[in-house]
Amino acid sequence: MLALIYSNNNLTEKTGLKYYTVKPFLHVERDIETNKIVKAAIIYLPDLKNPQYLLIHDGINSKKISLKFKDGSLTDFGYSSTGKVSESVDALAAMISKSADALTELNTMKGLQAAKATSNSVELYEIIFGADKTTLREVTIGRE
Repeated sequence: MLALIYSNNNLTEKTGLKYYTVKPFLHVERDIETNKIVKAAIIYLPDLKNPQYLLIHDGINSKKISLKFKDGSLTDFGYSSTGKVSESVDALAAMISKSADALTELNTMKGLQAAKATSNSVELYEIIFGADKTTLREVTIGRE
């Protein structure tokens, strides 16, 4: 199996299938009057600064590859093979499934009702994992 993906109408510029991994963010709701935290949750959003590109080539003994996407993020990766090559692909699929689990959690949270949304303020923090510490960076929305 060889899948060719092009980034222009003339089909001259080859590229991979663009998708995004997810990043964790801390979503905080505060009561406006008391400034106390009413709700805090970890949500996962696409990492738009670091797109990934998938290019599929013929593999040894490969038979079938299936991909599913949701909101630009890869949520499901399926591969079947008649050889032992599938062991390394299984490791890749496990890594991708963690991103899929994160998206599932995010989609589950979409169905939750907000608590007193009219009197709460909302804050969003990017969670940054370092070698020796984890830090939070507040996400602000600028106006152009």
